[in-house]
Amino acid sequence: MKSSKIIYRFFDDREEKHYLSCTLDHHKLEELIEKFKKQSKDKVFAKEFISFLKKHDASAKEVEVRDFYF
Repeated sequence: MKSSKIIYRFFDDREEKHYLSCTLDHHKLEELIEKFKKQSKDKVFAKEFISFLKKHDASAKEVEVRDFYF
């Protein structure tokens, strides 16, 4: 069975908004954030965090979200 992808919106420690696409559920993502923070001296930066996530979900990537009106 194919896993669903989820889009998460998050703000890194630079207070920049990012969107992340991955197959991990919210609980697993929170666990990985805590693990990442311990390795990174409590700072979370988007590019480094997404690279870290790829070890646990090869499909994880940052996505661009745009408004679409019709």
